[in-house]
Amino acid sequence: MAATGTTSKRSDPRFWYLWSATTISGLGDGVRFAAFALFAAVLTRDPLLVALVTVAGQLPWLLAGPFTGVVVDRFDRVRTLWLCELGRTALMGAFTLVTVFGGVGIAVLAGTAFLLSCIDTLADNLSQAITPSVAGSRSLDSANSLLFGGQMVTTEFIGTPIAAFLFAWAAAVPFAVDTVSFLLSGLLIAALGRRLPPVPREPRTGRRPVLTDTADALRRLLRHPLLRSLCLLMGVLNFAIVGVLGIAVLYALEVLHVSPAMYGLLMALIAVGGLLGFVVTPALSARIGARRTLLLAFALCPAPLLVAALTSDAWVAAPALLLVGAAASLGGVVSTTLRLRLIPAETYGRVNAAYRLFVNGLAPLGAFAGGLAAQQFTLRAPFFVAAAATAGLVAFGPRLLRGLRE
Repeated sequence: MAATGTTSKRSDPRFWYLWSATTISGLGDGVRFAAFALFAAVLTRDPLLVALVTVAGQLPWLLAGPFTGVVVDRFDRVRTLWLCELGRTALMGAFTLVTVFGGVGIAVLAGTAFLLSCIDTLADNLSQAITPSVAGSRSLDSANSLLFGGQMVTTEFIGTPIAAFLFAWAAAVPFAVDTVSFLLSGLLIAALGRRLPPVPREPRTGRRPVLTDTADALRRLLRHPLLRSLCLLMGVLNFAIVGVLGIAVLYALEVLHVSPAMYGLLMALIAVGGLLGFVVTPALSARIGARRTLLLAFALCPAPLLVAALTSDAWVAAPALLLVGAAASLGGVVSTTLRLRLIPAETYGRVNAAYRLFVNGLAPLGAFAGGLAAQQFTLRAPFFVAAAATAGLVAFGPRLLRGLRE
């Protein structure tokens, strides 16, 4: 596969339209994610049912993700992203009204999470595909760090803490905030669309069936040794982290014995690690190379997860999981940049969707496994499972990444 390097343009102001849109929608996402978790904990204390809301939110990466890549490659990417924002605005607006009238149960919560995630799978793929066109003179590591970092700040530092307070005020308020965030993001994407030239398309004499294009993308992915290895390693990391996040609200309330408001602050503290990871990734990757940066990300996980499994003190668990947040951001930025360089622009949507089929497709399995382990054993069990899975990354990562140049 041909590489797609950075552009030679000077600093491109259009990048900030995309950055602002993803950052603002990230604020709403942070509010919604935390409010969904708190809502589920109010409706039931069964860890498997609480985890099933996370499962529902992750399933579209497995069921719809592969087909979104065809949409990314066939249609105007900015216009399609704008339509995604419009769809998310309408869906969250409807959910807010249902919440006001008291019609929300676990099934409605899970169903809404599923539908939103269906749109998210397409929107995230579109945002990544657009990034090289607006990065300007920035390296892709730098552009991706800025995009992911902006989302991290609003999602985890701002959105998550205020969600607990807004939810305590009125259950519908966090979801109204999310609705407004998608509306504002859509307006920014519409402005970007008037300033962005069309991206290259793969030449073809006619439209191939969607399944044909999807199968072709899967073959391209599986035939590329480095992408295949990267896919496996990041999939296991995702499995481990989402397995813990699926029951995190119950772990915080019942194991660490914090209040719902403190849960939001605890999640914000953990997010400090993610932000630090985004900040240092470009310099770290340039200094020690992508391979060593990925291996460092894997090495940061097992011990902190084991500490979290053994402690009942929130102030011990928080700094331990801070390191896990840093690992997730290190791995996310480096793996995204590698994909942008390894996959040709005209097929990026499809091959990236195939990649995310495996990586994000393991997330609902992780959430289900974490919920089941917590239900059958204790709320500490998912942390032991995640520690074992990430220890496997440390053991096998160096061999699987041999083909990656420093």
